[in-house]
Amino acid sequence: MTSSELSRMESTLADTTDLGVWDLPVRGMHWLLVIGIGVCWWTGLHNELEYHLYSGYAILWIVLMRLYWGLVGSSTARFANFVRGPKAILDYASTLHWRDTPHTHGHNALGAVSIVLMVGLVLAVVILGLFAVDVDGLYSGPLSSYVTFRQGRHLAHLHYYWFTILLWVIALHLAAVIFYFIYKRQNLVTPMISGKRPSNAGDAEMKIAPLWRFAVGGVIATALVWAVSIGFNF
Repeated sequence: MTSSELSRMESTLADTTDLGVWDLPVRGMHWLLVIGIGVCWWTGLHNELEYHLYSGYAILWIVLMRLYWGLVGSSTARFANFVRGPKAILDYASTLHWRDTPHTHGHNALGAVSIVLMVGLVLAVVILGLFAVDVDGLYSGPLSSYVTFRQGRHLAHLHYYWFTILLWVIALHLAAVIFYFIYKRQNLVTPMISGKRPSNAGDAEMKIAPLWRFAVGGVIATALVWAVSIGFNF
């Protein structure tokens, strides 16, 4: 084997080396949110409102942490590094029919829209639930005392309506994952489990934020969720 052939082989191996793309907090929050939304859906469907309330608190904690980590977390988790403007989104959308587009290191421009939309919808649904009033008043949201009964019932209906919208957005997200796997031959699920994906030439290594920073945010988010759960009645 000639030196040029060896060089090409080394270059090929370098191009296919796995690269860190999602840190542990991002992966953990992603799958915990999947479980939390599933529990919220099941408990709401079966009128298990006590557990529905607890799962809502858990989801609120996760969303607050994701927003916090999107500001101070690892490089691929930060909103500043993946949220793009309309031109970048349209440019990326125009390449969707290409089967050989390289992996994006982190969220692509359209994926960023999906993430921001879902996080916003989840937060909106949770906030509506906090003010919602149950028909018999047994399991009303912890902030329902700040609204009238009529307002609380209206917010409860909005809570249900926007949760339905959220489910459709999640379905669209899953359809996109399947599309990337089948058509574009890009596995988006495995990296969200392992934290790694095959690298492209020129990709930079993820800059991992220290876990103590996540712990600090966890304490703050926990205190805030606790304050919400008691209706800020200290």
